[in-house]
Amino acid sequence: MPGPPPAKEDPLELRTLRLLTDYLEHCARRPGRAPRPPTSLEAAVVRSLAPQIQEQYQLSWTRYHRLGSGDRVELVASAIEKVFLHPPGPDWGRVVALLAFAGFLLERPPTSHPWALKNWEATVDQDCQNLVALLCACLTGQHRAWLEAHGGWDGFCRFFRVTRSCGREVMAPFLLSCLALIIVIYWFKN
Repeated sequence: MPGPPPAKEDPLELRTLRLLTDYLEHCARRPGRAPRPPTSLEAAVVRSLAPQIQEQYQLSWTRYHRLGSGDRVELVASAIEKVFLHPPGPDWGRVVALLAFAGFLLERPPTSHPWALKNWEATVDQDCQNLVALLCACLTGQHRAWLEAHGGWDGFCRFFRVTRSCGREVMAPFLLSCLALIIVIYWFKN
């Protein structure tokens, strides 16, 4: 399930495609398949942060998914609008939260829901590719200046390395506050 090739040799776009493809394919992998090692440091960082966020917001995101159209790409596109277009705009916590949400939508449903499992199997590969394209366009298009101003993916890794060195008691509240803001914005808009 490789992502779409970039239009030109753009290092930031290539790196973003690699990160998004790595993480979203990791989330969408078939049962019984062992996870592949992360392809980059930023992919390893996202893989380590996302489960904490997903665990914390699983109930809210499940409700959001059920109330929404059910179309993963539309749900993520809507989340992008709600998360990034409101002040203060993008930040690393919001980026991780958005990726974690996209990954959550791609994860395999429980086997106790055969209808959901059948739908997942029929759509997950294409949705994964479409989400990679959507998120890459968002991060390297509309929010490229922000991404570059914050050091690109090297800045992302430095940010979370510093945050992690401060301990979980600093990182967890930061990420939770970002996610709380996302939820509040969503509920006030709807």
